[in-house]
Amino acid sequence: MNDLIGLLPAAGRGSRLGPIPCSKEIMPLGFRPTQTTSLAWHPVTAMELHLHALRQAGARRAVVIISESKADIVRYIGDGSRYGVAVAYVYQQQLQGLPFALSLARDWIGSSTTLFSMPDTLITPPETMARVSAFHQRHGVDVTLGLFSTTTPHKFGMVEQDDQGRLVYFIEKPAQSNLHLMWGMAAWSPRFTEFLTAHLADQPPQDTEYVMSGVFNAALKAGLTIQGIPLLEAHYHDIGTPEDFQSGVLRLALEQDSRFDDMR
Repeated sequence: MNDLIGLLPAAGRGSRLGPIPCSKEIMPLGFRPTQTTSLAWHPVTAMELHLHALRQAGARRAVVIISESKADIVRYIGDGSRYGVAVAYVYQQQLQGLPFALSLARDWIGSSTTLFSMPDTLITPPETMARVSAFHQRHGVDVTLGLFSTTTPHKFGMVEQDDQGRLVYFIEKPAQSNLHLMWGMAAWSPRFTEFLTAHLADQPPQDTEYVMSGVFNAALKAGLTIQGIPLLEAHYHDIGTPEDFQSGVLRLALEQDSRFDDMR
């Protein structure tokens, strides 16, 4: 089994949320009780939840992609020791889209297996990443994608499956679609890490940002194996817009209340 390393892209501007006082990845979604500091409560942020999920999945290192406006993430997360994950930061100088951001981490990832998630999302339950990681290690494919059910395909990268459930095509944010499964997290092999870098080197300049759906389609065409694990009992919640952020705060609060009830 290869070493596991987390990959969390946080270089985006977060413009959909409007003027906010800090990066959306570290905007408090709520608070939780803690016994590790002198304070009774500690903020809960999306970035921290993803770091905890990586630790639970077996990763002890993570690379966070940042841009010039994201220095507050470095100040808040620090070296990751609070989360049991050694965190390094890679700087993306020119924002060209998610695939190009991920490729910047190639030299830090090396021959490790990558565990990828978006730290501006709320994914529950927290052991979901561990499920994806375990599935990937058992099946030995190039890419394993965690698949979530959605009723708003126009917001996400959707997957098309054949009669045997194999992933055969990816489409990014279709205006209209009968597809109901989106991909929301991933684990991939060193082979895909190398493919990503080589594939992007061959891409001509584009008027719009290149997306991961294009990379996955190219990987399938090149003969790489991509498998999905349906996570129908899990929930993927984007916090990139004001309404989604507020509903994410509510979801987290209700889940915390449920856990506290179970402890009583």
